[in-house]
Amino acid sequence: MAVAVSKKDKLIEEAQRLVLRGQLDKAVEAYRRIVSLEPSALNHRQKLAELLVKAGRGAEARPEFEAIGTYYSSHGFNLKAIAVYKQLQKLFPQDIAITMTLAGLNEQHGLVGNALAEYKQVYDYYDKSLNTEEALKVLARKQDVDPSNISIRLKLGEAFFQAGKRDESYAVFMRSAALLQERGDATALSRLNARIQQQFPEKNDFMLEVLAEQVEQGNAASAVTGIQALLRSNPHDRRRWDLMVAAYGKLNQPHRLKVAFQHYLTFFPDEVAPKQGLLECLVAERDVKGALTLLDLHEQAFMDAGAATFLAGIYKNLDEIDPVNVRVLEGWKRVLEVIGDKDGAEALGPRLASFTAISAKHAGDAVPDASRKPSAGPDRRDGNESASPETPESVRDDEPGSEPATEPAAKVLSPERPALSEEAVPEYPDEDELEIEIEIEIDNDARFERVEANIEPTGIFGDDWLDSVSVVFDSIPLSPGGVRFGSGLDGPDARSHYDLGVSFREMGLYDDAISEFRRAGEDPALKMKCLILQGACLRDKGDLATSESVLRSLLKPGLSIEDTTQASTGRRAILVSLLKPGLNLEETLSIKYELALTCNLLGKGAEADKLLAETDAANPGFRARYAHPDAIGADAALEFSDDDLRGFDLT
Repeated sequence: MAVAVSKKDKLIEEAQRLVLRGQLDKAVEAYRRIVSLEPSALNHRQKLAELLVKAGRGAEARPEFEAIGTYYSSHGFNLKAIAVYKQLQKLFPQDIAITMTLAGLNEQHGLVGNALAEYKQVYDYYDKSLNTEEALKVLARKQDVDPSNISIRLKLGEAFFQAGKRDESYAVFMRSAALLQERGDATALSRLNARIQQQFPEKNDFMLEVLAEQVEQGNAASAVTGIQALLRSNPHDRRRWDLMVAAYGKLNQPHRLKVAFQHYLTFFPDEVAPKQGLLECLVAERDVKGALTLLDLHEQAFMDAGAATFLAGIYKNLDEIDPVNVRVLEGWKRVLEVIGDKDGAEALGPRLASFTAISAKHAGDAVPDASRKPSAGPDRRDGNESASPETPESVRDDEPGSEPATEPAAKVLSPERPALSEEAVPEYPDEDELEIEIEIEIDNDARFERVEANIEPTGIFGDDWLDSVSVVFDSIPLSPGGVRFGSGLDGPDARSHYDLGVSFREMGLYDDAISEFRRAGEDPALKMKCLILQGACLRDKGDLATSESVLRSLLKPGLSIEDTTQASTGRRAILVSLLKPGLNLEETLSIKYELALTCNLLGKGAEADKLLAETDAANPGFRARYAHPDAIGADAALEFSDDDLRGFDLT
């Protein structure tokens, strides 16, 4: 084993000498022998691949890079795998399989923006090749990566339509419309609706379907406003009322549900379904008086519609609420007889006879007028109630809800029941009065309250300086193909972009690293680190003048670190904070160190020595720690632990 190690070391020394002499082909052969001695050493295999690229032998480098990338991706090192495949992509930009692999790796690691950028390249390739099927698959993948991206959805819908897949297209457009409805983007929703009318003229109920889907998926809160708008435009469409009551039912808003049923009946007085719904609402409110009034009006309609079993359940519930109400017992017994439940009807007989006797005793010996039908008995909840029931609270004149009776109420009642007086018949609102009533607002439930953003107070120095410096960095031109991103990264996402930037820098992909650091810098906690690393990447890629300029822009002239070194700890911290708004000592040392490296390459040795002396005076151990691979600005080759290398064998 000792001989093998010695031989490997000698080969490494020989290869390094050959590289310095520019004899790349011979250096390649030396590294091939090194890799054959230790196939699991990924750093040697990577060096071999890089030498092959420098020697202009990219095709031979590909299997080496692929072997490294495959190992990383199969062992969960996605960021390292991305860096490897990114280098392969630059070598073989026309190989769409590499780009697809990159897209998948970014997707797996949650780097949404990067994944979308890679998928776009793949889509453009298939689109130009007129490979419709593959292009559609890629668009579908993009939609999966970013489900809330309306632009992707609309493009997918259009692509499906152009491919003749109308059902798939319509489904995508429906979901897009639902998202726009949830966001309250009325302008975009209107344009989409117009587009649907062009492409699917037979679908004249597009918005109704969209809102129905929202309600079905549990998003009734977002759908209510849209349903109300549909009702205002056409309140004579029964399906819209069905959807409105379904939405309020999902939202568990019983009062608004009851009012909606009342309005429903204004336009469709002969429909049994809203009568059933209104009756259930009254029972849920324990409004026995209101329920009985509604039953007196519409019981025969329920019977004719085959809803006698429903009525039996209603009467049973009313009896549980008011077990001594003679009218309830009479109605329950009557319905049980209609549905053929003789045992149930007979079981109610003794109770009904007992309550009737008690009622007669309380009524005294007064002889009823022979011209009037006998009263069904008073509601025992109110001893002063007259024979004719009062208008219930739920259907009073000041709360719209019922249809006007155009014929005497007695025509819809069974012969045994008393006719209602005119005062007892509830009044429904006129259609002209309904416009405002339809706009029933959602309860101010905490689930739907808008949460105001917490605004952090601006620091004593403000953010203008850092923002202006960021603009300078963002204006640095990169190679074509760089992706510009929006703002709003959370911590974990920003950290992933930061780590990927470090991996890109280690692989020598400096433009890609800068793009990732820009992205990660959207997180305030990483912003300064990312600006410093961008300056370092500019130096690494050979743009020394720009590197010097941007690094200097991060420092405040007029105060050096050495001015603070003699102060006490507390005083020193205060002085250091004055170096630049938002900078701490660690960041200041990092900037000066990176600037020193840049100045040294520019031939400004004296200034470089001064900057390094300042860092050593402030923190003697800073330079050694800063060179650690995990530290900011680490400029080290890829190194791997035993765990990284375990199981990796290419022999």
